Amino acid sequence: MSSSSVTDLAGRALAWAAFDPNRTTAKYVIDLVERVKSGDDEEAKATLLALFPDDISRRIGFGTAGLRSAMKPGPLHMNDLVIVQATQGLARHVQVVWKQHKSSGEGSRRKDDKPLAVVGFDHRCEPELGLSSRRFAMLTKL
Repeated sequence: MSSSSVTDLAGRALAWAAFDPNRTTAKYVIDLVERVKSGDDEEAKATLLALFPDDISRRIGFGTAGLRSAMKPGPLHMNDLVIVQATQGLARHVQVVWKQHKSSGEGSRRKDDKPLAVVGFDHRCEPELGLSSRRFAMLTKL
């Protein structure tokens, strides 16, 4: 991997860590970057490249089962930042659709009528990184 590629990879990873609300996963990423910058740590490079691929447009997909991936840092995995971003996007979409629905006259006649969501969680967790389905549900609730 060329020095410019390493610099780009480190930049992508550090940019992610700067926005990550989870201090544990942010520190994990920063530590990997420091290992890569300090020498020839091929394992750290491979891990960073898997978490932050060259194609920066790649992100975890939202399918019929919702977001599904391993609990790890990065845009392709389940983590606090992905949950916050997905929740914000979904909330904005619901607000637009709800407003259209209400203005069409198809909605409830109650003035205080608001969209509701049910957020659940299961037993899955990655304790070493401070990630869990329960934590994701709490972030979604916010």
